[in-house]
Amino acid sequence: MLVSFPVLTELRTKTQKLHSQLERESGFSDLMKATVSYDQYVSALKNLHYFLSTLEPSIAFHLSENKYRYQRRLWCVEADLASLNGLIHPTIEPTDLTYNEAIGAAYVIEGSTLGGKLLYKRLQKQDFIAKASALSYFSFYRKNTWSDYIGWLEKQSFNPEAIDSICLGATHAFELLLECSSTGTGLYSANREYGIDRTD
Repeated sequence: MLVSFPVLTELRTKTQKLHSQLERESGFSDLMKATVSYDQYVSALKNLHYFLSTLEPSIAFHLSENKYRYQRRLWCVEADLASLNGLIHPTIEPTDLTYNEAIGAAYVIEGSTLGGKLLYKRLQKQDFIAKASALSYFSFYRKNTWSDYIGWLEKQSFNPEAIDSICLGATHAFELLLECSSTGTGLYSANREYGIDRTD
């Protein structure tokens, strides 16, 4: 049974197109193929590294309540890259999210972590990944953090302005993930800054 309540309904509605675009067009679709190359997997991990480096510090800062404490998972990506002798890029300057934007960005990360369940089953069949034990990130779904997040979110009370801000955070997190998957490690530019346009 699909759980739904006002803020979750708004999140699903306002990010539906971006979610579908990510599934259809993103570079992460390479991970769904029957055979995944070393370069494809390392590239996907590097893109996830950029994505999480940008958003995770602010999310973890804002969402540290006992009933839902965001669990950092950037370290999982770094461990997987290290296992595969992939390069670790310097930590980038994280973006500064508001509390409500952090809730929206967490929606995207927790959802993508849940999606790792399907990818894990496929990726563990790749010998070079299995031998390197490089599935820390895609096995993170076992911590069941999506259920923790949804259970906590359902108990919160938000006014319309807060819901708009939550959806803004989610929308921009999806856009960043799409950009990461299409642009790749070219995102690691000293001149590039990521931020949320709050003028809409």
